Amino acid sequence: MIEFKNLSVGFNNKVVLSNLEGEIAEGKLIALMGINGVGKSCFLKTMTTINPPISGEFKIDGKAVNEFSNLEMAKIMAVVLTDKIQADFLKVEELIRLGRSPHTNFWGGLSENDNQTMDDVVKLLKIESIYDRYFSDLSDGQKQKVLLARALVQGPRYLFLDEPTTYLDIPSKIELMKILKIISHEKKMGVFFSTHDLNLVEDVVDEIWLLDSEGVLHKKNPADMHLSGLLQKNFNI
Repeated sequence: MIEFKNLSVGFNNKVVLSNLEGEIAEGKLIALMGINGVGKSCFLKTMTTINPPISGEFKIDGKAVNEFSNLEMAKIMAVVLTDKIQADFLKVEELIRLGRSPHTNFWGGLSENDNQTMDDVVKLLKIESIYDRYFSDLSDGQKQKVLLARALVQGPRYLFLDEPTTYLDIPSKIELMKILKIISHEKKMGVFFSTHDLNLVEDVVDEIWLLDSEGVLHKKNPADMHLSGLLQKNFNI
């Protein structure tokens, strides 16, 4: 369980959001929503330990996050951000293989289990046809799937995604939501992602977390969030 209480997040010691409280459990699919500029990315980067919290409690299984080593954290959570990465000379297979580095030996050799993990993820995301291509030659949508594959082969307990549907067409967005639901419910992985696609997630996720225009975090199941009127108020629906 990831837990946070009285949490303040920001950058360069400047507080962007404060008094945040909540928990992320394994097996839950959660969508983070809010208007642009409200602090979603800042919040997400703190949840993934990219940015340290400014104050408050932030724990995993009752242990403060800053007490975990980098290797331990790599086995606990995986992250896919919207930042462009430079991997011009890497093939898809090579880039995905990097996701197994927390589990491999000093020389980076892959075991039978490592190879099976990669095969399972590639089949799940249906990217067999681009497995031998160079990452730089892919479309934005294909790159997004490859980066998701790299994160999944880490075998994390929690997966964090920043706007994962941004570069996808409508059919691919629907397919991705189905995959995330399988990952969370069948693989018992906690999946937390930011999005603007309300219509896409409403019937799929377990919870919607809404950061309103005042920076207050509201957490409800989709039905209750819809009835609350908060989405309509914040998105002018």
